[in-house]
Amino acid sequence: MSDTIRVLITEDSELSWNLMKSILESDPQIKVVGWAKNGQECIEQVMVLKPDVITMDIHMPVMDGIEATKSIMENFPTSILVVSAMVKDDENMVFNLLKMGALDVIEKPKLQRGDIKDRVNDEVIKRVKTVAKVKPFRKFSSAPEKSPSNNVQGTKSTERISTRPNLVSQGALVIGASTGGPPVLNYILKNIPDDFPLPILITQHIFSGFINGLVEWLGKECHKKVKIGLNQEPLRSGTIYLAPDQFHMGVTLNKRIILSNGSPISGHRPSVDFLMDSAAYAYGEHCMGVLLTGMGRDGANGLLSIKKSGGFTVSQDEKSAAIFGMPKAAIDLGAAVKICSLELIPREIMNWAEQYKGDKSPKLRGSS
Repeated sequence: MSDTIRVLITEDSELSWNLMKSILESDPQIKVVGWAKNGQECIEQVMVLKPDVITMDIHMPVMDGIEATKSIMENFPTSILVVSAMVKDDENMVFNLLKMGALDVIEKPKLQRGDIKDRVNDEVIKRVKTVAKVKPFRKFSSAPEKSPSNNVQGTKSTERISTRPNLVSQGALVIGASTGGPPVLNYILKNIPDDFPLPILITQHIFSGFINGLVEWLGKECHKKVKIGLNQEPLRSGTIYLAPDQFHMGVTLNKRIILSNGSPISGHRPSVDFLMDSAAYAYGEHCMGVLLTGMGRDGANGLLSIKKSGGFTVSQDEKSAAIFGMPKAAIDLGAAVKICSLELIPREIMNWAEQYKGDKSPKLRGSS
């Protein structure tokens, strides 16, 4: 990619197109190279213009944003930023777009004045510059069949979990992700059996107001119990907890969730470092940390804390990460015991968690 970021705007409203164009071209590093009025036009123009970034609306005539994104990521991988007025009204569609390969999402800018206008414009430009740094790749293959969960025929997963020994005090899996994270989390969680023996805690950087939609979408996609963590909530095996908007999420020594509205860490609240540092302290050698795609270095120090406490740590590799910033920072620190492709991470998780199944006391062992 050259120093100039070439952007194709996909938008059926001429008013919105003009507004987006004026916002983007107010930055000297960005050049708008085309306007597609629907998904089909977007696909046609991508082949000719080869933009660095596509801004993609959701609801459009002829072909919507989901079909266009799916086709582009399968045939002409390009960095896609979802920009729509409907993002908070149709969160399921937004996350399906991310599943198809879009990298990030932002609410469509409106005509504003003063400080609000400046903040909105700056955020749009920032998001475009962020996704422009991604090296696009073809959509990763569909998730394989889930590993066998040893269900007793006719027994529901929730019933099985309730009869297992509660092993919360013995271990936890903690995961951090940022840009490009939702579809990667979906892939990993889909490929973890329903009877996973430990709680899973996740900090995902996401556009404000979208965490509830992400929780609902992941629950439907993965068929598991996914929820937002509540302050002082006791952790339970087999439950997946996500940090809420604008609060750090951590773990106390008595294995409860703690929320904090303290200052941002590494520029983020919630912070992956906060989660991983607290989990390392609470669980020690019985903690596994996984750091996924994202820009910056949030999570690198936290992953190192887990490793130093004797826990097992994994960083996503460069080839499968949409943005290699966070995993690379951890690798550079020496925080990652293993560096894995996305497809291998669920296997690493299950190999590590095998020690916690059943009534046996956990025996620490490395991942195969």
